[in-house]
Amino acid sequence: MTTKTKQEVEEIIRKYESMIPAIYEAGAFPEDFKLQPSDWALKEEVVQRPALETLVGGKQTSIRPISTMDLEFLSNSTVQKAKNGEVNLVNNYPCGLKCPGCFSQEGVYGDKSNLMTWQEVMGVVDDARTIGLQGTKFLGPGELFQNPDLFDILDAFEERGLPISIFTKGAELGNDELAIRNYGHLGVKSAKELVEKVSQYDCVRILLGFNSLFSDRQDKMVGSSTMTRDYQVNNGTFTNRGVSNYTEKRNLALVNLVEAGFNDPSKGQRLSLIAAPVGLEQIDEIPTMYLWAAKRNIPLVIAPTMESGPKSIGLSAQNKRIDPNHEMLVQLMTEVYDTAIQNGVMSLEQMRREEVSAYMGTSPCNQVANGLFLRLNGRIQMCPGRSDSTAIYGNTHETPLAEIWENSPNYRLGARTNNWCTAKTEGMPKNVQREVLKILEEKYGK
Repeated sequence: MTTKTKQEVEEIIRKYESMIPAIYEAGAFPEDFKLQPSDWALKEEVVQRPALETLVGGKQTSIRPISTMDLEFLSNSTVQKAKNGEVNLVNNYPCGLKCPGCFSQEGVYGDKSNLMTWQEVMGVVDDARTIGLQGTKFLGPGELFQNPDLFDILDAFEERGLPISIFTKGAELGNDELAIRNYGHLGVKSAKELVEKVSQYDCVRILLGFNSLFSDRQDKMVGSSTMTRDYQVNNGTFTNRGVSNYTEKRNLALVNLVEAGFNDPSKGQRLSLIAAPVGLEQIDEIPTMYLWAAKRNIPLVIAPTMESGPKSIGLSAQNKRIDPNHEMLVQLMTEVYDTAIQNGVMSLEQMRREEVSAYMGTSPCNQVANGLFLRLNGRIQMCPGRSDSTAIYGNTHETPLAEIWENSPNYRLGARTNNWCTAKTEGMPKNVQREVLKILEEKYGK
């Protein structure tokens, strides 16, 4: 990745400053301001809820509530085609993008007989609600905004009053042709109209992929650097995957989301930007990007190790090879926190209280200690960051969810609001957290 000069960063940030108006000024954030993605970052009062009485394995027992779940959905038509052998989801996964770090090409999708319709997934969600579920995230496979069942799925969440945070690269939210191609049959006439339709759902939070300010970096990270046209869909199967001029589409998606009120402070932080992964060498732009987003009431969730599935292990190993002593990672995290403290986004006291976050500068990750990841075939895993055998806890087709939860290593971690990064013990060792705080204590603790 080519290093950007200070001048290049200053020039690009001027473009983004003019794209979306700031809500807050540096040094003048509200006293209670906090970068905490709504219903993804679990608040203390949610994590520390009392035990519930329920049946587990046929016995009445007290169980610590589950707070969050990552979920997978496909359209029912795609699931049926996979079951019938009409499409191989391992080799031809259902997404119009071709991100190099995608975890969708996994053998789990070859488990045809166990693949679930979205209604069956919601059945597991309802089981989770009986043991305290507070919020969910859509992980894939593919894009929910390419799913023809999108609004039926959102209706199901709205009826339950259950938040769903949607990971998306956002191309359909920033391009009229793609929005019409996917939802024109519902009367959608533009990307802006699609965003406005989605904004009517109180349950929706958007987690928009945002790895870089620069189009050359960003397009490469979604496999679109050489694309001259957008993906095609033939009888429900994606062909010629990729998105042309992706960064332009993503930026327009961001503008549309802001204009639809997704960053309105009175409604929390329903819009977050997801820098996952970022390169360790992106210290040239990440602190600037972080402050730019904070001024607009938008958390930038920065994860230098977070590609998902099997590739997450490879990314951690790669980072360890180029940064064996984690010096670059410590520098990147320190620069982000330094930017936060200097500009009043957060204080050193807040850092001491919360501990350094694996999502540097925003609320800590508490997914693992308080939730589970449900795959499309019913398999339950630790989280999206691990898919090796030690991180697989059972299958809802065979074992009730409450029983899997109570017997999981996640449950045994206890009610933590910061579990650092349990999944990435190689790429995110605990000493990194301590080193970053030590440096900042020496600078600001006097």
